[in-house]
Amino acid sequence: MAGALWDAWVDGLPALQSGPFSKISREEARSLICFWAGLHDLGKVSPSFQALVEELYEDLVAAAPEYGLDDPVQGLRHNEVSQWILAQLFQELGYPGGPSARRHVGHQIAQMLGGHHGAFCPALAARDLRDPRGARDGIGQGVWEEQSRSHALALQKLTGAWEPLQERLPVALAVAVTGLVIIADWLASQESFITARIPAPDWVASEEALLAHWQRAVADAPEVVRQAGLGRAVFRDSSFEELFPFKPNPLQASVANELPAMVGGPGLLLVTAPPGDGKTEVALFGTTVLGRACGTGGLGFCLPTMATTDAMHSRVKEFCERALLEDAALTRVHSMAWLSTDTATDNAADAAGAEAVVTEQPASVEATRWLHASRRGLIAPLSTFTVDQGLTGVLPVKYGILRLLALSGKVVVVDEAHSYDAWMHQLLVRLLEWLGALGAPVVLLSATLTGASARALVEAYLRGAGHHALTEPVATRYPGWLFADAATGQVSAPRQVRSERERALRFQIRPVTRGDDVDRSDHRLQVIKTLLDPVVRDDRGCVLICCTTVLEAQETYEHLARWFASLRESGSEPPELRLLHSRFRAADRAAITDACEKDFGKRGQRPHAVLVATQIVEQSLDLDFDLLITDLAPMALLLQRAGRCQRHRGQDQDPHQGRRPRWIEADPLMVVLDPVDRSGEFVVPKEWGTVYDESLLRRTSRLLQEQGTAAVQVPGDVQRLVDAVYDAEFASVRALDDTAASALQAADGQRLAEQAAQRQLAEIVGIDPPYERRLHDLWRLSNTSVPVDEAMIATRLGADSARLVCLYEQAPDRWTLDEEGQLPVPGLHGKTRVTAPQARLIAQHVIPVPGSWLSDDADLLDAPQSWQDNSVLRGWALLAMRRAPEGGWAGRIRTGPVQYHPKTGLAQLQLPRFGS
Repeated sequence: MAGALWDAWVDGLPALQSGPFSKISREEARSLICFWAGLHDLGKVSPSFQALVEELYEDLVAAAPEYGLDDPVQGLRHNEVSQWILAQLFQELGYPGGPSARRHVGHQIAQMLGGHHGAFCPALAARDLRDPRGARDGIGQGVWEEQSRSHALALQKLTGAWEPLQERLPVALAVAVTGLVIIADWLASQESFITARIPAPDWVASEEALLAHWQRAVADAPEVVRQAGLGRAVFRDSSFEELFPFKPNPLQASVANELPAMVGGPGLLLVTAPPGDGKTEVALFGTTVLGRACGTGGLGFCLPTMATTDAMHSRVKEFCERALLEDAALTRVHSMAWLSTDTATDNAADAAGAEAVVTEQPASVEATRWLHASRRGLIAPLSTFTVDQGLTGVLPVKYGILRLLALSGKVVVVDEAHSYDAWMHQLLVRLLEWLGALGAPVVLLSATLTGASARALVEAYLRGAGHHALTEPVATRYPGWLFADAATGQVSAPRQVRSERERALRFQIRPVTRGDDVDRSDHRLQVIKTLLDPVVRDDRGCVLICCTTVLEAQETYEHLARWFASLRESGSEPPELRLLHSRFRAADRAAITDACEKDFGKRGQRPHAVLVATQIVEQSLDLDFDLLITDLAPMALLLQRAGRCQRHRGQDQDPHQGRRPRWIEADPLMVVLDPVDRSGEFVVPKEWGTVYDESLLRRTSRLLQEQGTAAVQVPGDVQRLVDAVYDAEFASVRALDDTAASALQAADGQRLAEQAAQRQLAEIVGIDPPYERRLHDLWRLSNTSVPVDEAMIATRLGADSARLVCLYEQAPDRWTLDEEGQLPVPGLHGKTRVTAPQARLIAQHVIPVPGSWLSDDADLLDAPQSWQDNSVLRGWALLAMRRAPEGGWAGRIRTGPVQYHPKTGLAQLQLPRFGS
């Protein structure tokens, strides 16, 4: 199986062609891979493992008492035994040894194989290397050692791996090989593959019988790999015009004309341009150029949220249908933070239909997730995935090396590279170091990346590729692009291009208060009503109101709904009102999103409507509104958000010209609701929590006030404004009063301290960079001084999201997925396995919620066994929804009661009326 994976991947994984593998033939390297993979479970030839099945072990000792001379050790894992005995065995076979593990070639291979359950064991001490069997109880000596050696020699003969490796593997190659062994182990451990090859009871492992078994497995393995969708994606040699049905704009033409001549192997392409300037097409074209030059076997498109991943997935699918020489598997990885209808449905159904992987629990569930369900997209040749999936690869988590392996065989596109905080930025730096070491080409895209951040990311990739001292600092242009060559360390002169979407954008700043006194003229909700007055009086116009939190979005929607209802009662016809946020059932959210794209997209019908939404519309959807009203956000995000305001106006031809309202101005207008207290002083609403940094909000507010009504030139002013927010001299060059200066100084100090702490934490908990000498001990890839658990990952990667399914109690012990009682909950009773159609039905009702909602007093039902057996459903919470005394349905989370409505989503009850 490892040989079949090697055949499928070697041309597309640059790391497999590096280090000592570049000095021997591919046939020799393949033989070594097969030999090593076949030895990964040699630790099962030990009393500690064999004694796990007491009856069979007693039969063995009764038949051959010499096997009972060594006592088993409870809890000694077979993968650890493999590492201990293989270190000595490899040295016997001619692999260079040494007094310590640091230079011991055999020990490195042994430690790699000991990591086949996703985490590496500690390196052996020098004294243990001299006599592993004598130093560790439970491994077995005498006949156990003879049996282990016999297994190894038989396998060596079958694989033809006669020539031992003479030097240690670079750590990037060690990671790639270990990952390949893990996947091969899982593929070969599938129940159907094993049961078809179980020998007859009287079978004897003669040389002829072993050869026949080997030959059959070798012949069948390629089809197993093919069925798992683990091949390569090969891109056509096509021009930009052949790949896309339109003429390239200046940015696209510049890259199409110049990039192919620059690329001779791995490297990093950095593209910075405003929203709507065609960066995605540049990335996809660049993928074909880099993929062909490097021989990489696929594309991995990384995005900040599930919503952006959903939107990009269909675009990547359409592109691949045009760009590939032959079919290849395209999958979408389900993020921990967001939920997509298609993704959840496909994953749950896929897990329902997955065959068992015969290995230890919980490893079998993990194997099923990787091969059949939520994480398969990472090892498939083509994938779209959320950023947490990639960044987890540089955390010391179980199977983190599989994430690095998965990315190493692809052109990795990182979209919205500006969207991350200091913690995630530092992990992205580390990930780029590893991608540079693995030889994976990278494309970075951003609309509002600071110059300093851009330089840090480019330099990180080149460090990983072995270039620690750059001859010149990295310079960027906006809009523009550059290419950094991994082989030479050279960075091209940045290309600056003209934008066809140059336009003037105007900000209008409206100070707003919050609280119960909604009738105040400066109350946020009253200001929104005033801004909507011309929209209400007209019969045209599409408006987006972007809110910071789901709670405020729901509150805003409810307030406007009451106003619009009163207008209807008086004979007026107000705009249609919609709400979009993350806390809907998957099917409901998909329906709302699809309707928004249909109505407000480039070819939309543009009904007279107001959409109240959270930041999920900021990046993910190609929507066009005539007016944008938004809560204050950091400058970079406001400029990103502004791309949704009259997005298609000002081009050669505005597709919506006939439906634009009369009240719009010459330039797109973005109204920013600046939060203040009743005295007019800036204040961050407590409802926002830590969504945004106070320092960046204060600086952005000040910059917008300085900008006033003067037009912001896009893209000309974008880089200046983004960099100005982070300017260390911000306060000193502005005439701030004492109160404002003191508040900004305190907020700046807190921001800088938090960023330093986040960077330090990322350094502490992240794995070492690939050039770190301490990685001679691979154990460091699985362990750091600060433990990393799922809670830390969920919180720090913005993925503190649980998946919840509301179950409605129609009668005692009778629960349904719907309020009407028409959809009984599949698998709730008995042990019958959930079928694929049933899993799809359940997935349509799942809701993402903060993980903290489900602790303490939440009224949750125990997941039935049939859900526990599904690698996707087993992680979903079941919230009991019971009939409320006042009518309707209510459930209970940690903070109190909640209710669900298809128009407003899951909402908390008994909240302050206006969210003060």
